[in-house]
Amino acid sequence: MSYIFDSTPLIYLCKSGLDWIFHELGEECIIPESVYNEVISKGKQIGEADAEIAEELVNNGILIVKQTEHSINPVHLELELHQGEIDVLSIASSLEGLAIIDDDIARTAGEILEVQVHGTIYLIFMMVRKGKLSKKEAKDKLNEMISNGFWMGHKQYLTILELIDGIEM
Repeated sequence: MSYIFDSTPLIYLCKSGLDWIFHELGEECIIPESVYNEVISKGKQIGEADAEIAEELVNNGILIVKQTEHSINPVHLELELHQGEIDVLSIASSLEGLAIIDDDIARTAGEILEVQVHGTIYLIFMMVRKGKLSKKEAKDKLNEMISNGFWMGHKQYLTILELIDGIEM
């Protein structure tokens, strides 16, 4: 199964030192050209360190940049979603892949379009289950992501901490 990444998961995995997760997935990791432009091209222009890390992942063939041939009709989505989100959902739909998106509206759109959708936290849970991250490390990385601007509500944060504690390894 291919993993198709939107901007936010790519940025925060790279910002928090979790870029090794792309290697660990063991499957094709894709970013649409629009995500490349947003995260890497624009990020490098303003000196974002995560842009350099993401570019290295592309240069090393860990992340594959794909142009989007829309398999979904973007006209109905453009009012609520960014271009990167539309492209991620389109590629995931055409490849029957897993869209990694953190935006709630985009995730709901994916579900309506019958695209399998998860977010950054799902990948952290996956790494804890695989024994690649301890529960403490997962909580520390979550806190680091939040310190770097990753947003979630207080109740959601507490729920995630409980879920991490409950993961069977």
